[in-house]
Amino acid sequence: MIASKLLQNQFKKISSEPIEGVCFELVDENLFEWKAFIEGPPETDYEGGIFQIQMKFPNDYPMSPPTLIFSSEFWHPNVYPDGKVCISILHPPGEDETSGELPEERWLPTQTVSTIILSVISLLSAPNTSSPANVDASVEWRNDRESYKKRIKGLIAKANPKVPSHIKIPHPDTDPVERAKQVEKMNLLNKPMDFFDDYDDEDDYYEEEDDGEDNEDYNDDDDDEGIDEDEDEDN
Repeated sequence: MIASKLLQNQFKKISSEPIEGVCFELVDENLFEWKAFIEGPPETDYEGGIFQIQMKFPNDYPMSPPTLIFSSEFWHPNVYPDGKVCISILHPPGEDETSGELPEERWLPTQTVSTIILSVISLLSAPNTSSPANVDASVEWRNDRESYKKRIKGLIAKANPKVPSHIKIPHPDTDPVERAKQVEKMNLLNKPMDFFDDYDDEDDYYEEEDDGEDNEDYNDDDDDEGIDEDEDEDN
């Protein structure tokens, strides 16, 4: 199945090349259901929190978009009260005159898990209040930021204790140690392979075999000479 193979490759890639502040795991080893742990971006109201998102992929992925739902209690203009994320790239492909969105702003098969999550992180930094999914959150964000910030702090206090102990949030962009490991890994991946080394080893092997054969021939010649000498003496 194309979808499962693609998801397997994307999970492998995102595990080896992690996104800053995001950790992923499969739910019950199911490639069509992921869980993302997103760290609130620095210098935003969500900083210091780690929020969980359920990602469910359709069988015809990537022709159709996945659904993203915050399993952590969440408050944001572009997240429905039930936790469902509302961003244009997750809307079904094609034209929708009522939405006012251009086709290229909606889902495209070229989107990946990485581009989706980066769009979510972008929303946490800069909500789209022109077409909110949660009108009350949008109004509070625009008119009473202090109350909004206080509410988010309460949600952070609820969300963080629910993060499993085995979850480690990666910081390949900001942590020097992680960055160095990532650079080393990329250098190894990008290092050209010297195919001639294999051929050189093979040539050495055959040369040793040839030397062995020559020595055997030489020894055979010596034996033949010895036999001839003995025959001459007898005569």
